[in-house]
Amino acid sequence: MTPAREAQLRALEDRLGHRFEDLSVLDRALTHSSRANEEPAAAGRHNEPLEFLGDSVIGFVMADLLHRRDPDGREGAKSKLRGQLVSARSLARRAAELGLPDLLLLGRGEEKTGGRKKTALWADAYEAVIAALYLDGGLEAAHRFVSAEFAADLERPAMPTEDHKSTLQEILQARGDPVPEYELVAEEGPDHRRRFRVRCLVRGEALAEGEGFSKKQAQQEAARNALARLAG
Repeated sequence: MTPAREAQLRALEDRLGHRFEDLSVLDRALTHSSRANEEPAAAGRHNEPLEFLGDSVIGFVMADLLHRRDPDGREGAKSKLRGQLVSARSLARRAAELGLPDLLLLGRGEEKTGGRKKTALWADAYEAVIAALYLDGGLEAAHRFVSAEFAADLERPAMPTEDHKSTLQEILQARGDPVPEYELVAEEGPDHRRRFRVRCLVRGEALAEGEGFSKKQAQQEAARNALARLAG
């Protein structure tokens, strides 16, 4: 590991609130399989196995937090809330807040085809980092970090409504892109059942479209479709 890479990971440690005994675990969590495949010495040292573990760790910690928050609550409601809180879009947004996209080690081909801007890779890296925390510091370290990350959402009295427009804007800004714009493409139907179609644009180029029975609903749908496209 180069001194520059070590400095990057040490800075990430501060944001994670954990000092790693084995920094290579954190480095692996941020190494994509495309990079490992290009370096024979690093064969197999990528983050896919950690993604699997991290997904399970996050799921367990969130189940524990939701149970403690509402011990007698309905299982279905808590499962739905957990799924929403740990969705790929939610994790990608949190990965961006931690600066993980810039720390990913990608292969030349993946980098060339825009892999660093794929939000699916951001979410995968976030799960892998949670696994790294668990492997290096045990369940206590992982639980402490996840609890802090999701504290604000868990304090809300009701299930938060997904705001695709805000999530899209945050992810685009993390990529260095401008905020998206929305334009009305068409509206049709009777006055009491008007349907709108909206186009989401970034830098003047169409990213996705969405429909709804109000302009706001159509914009949210367009943003949701744009997020799906960015996830690649």
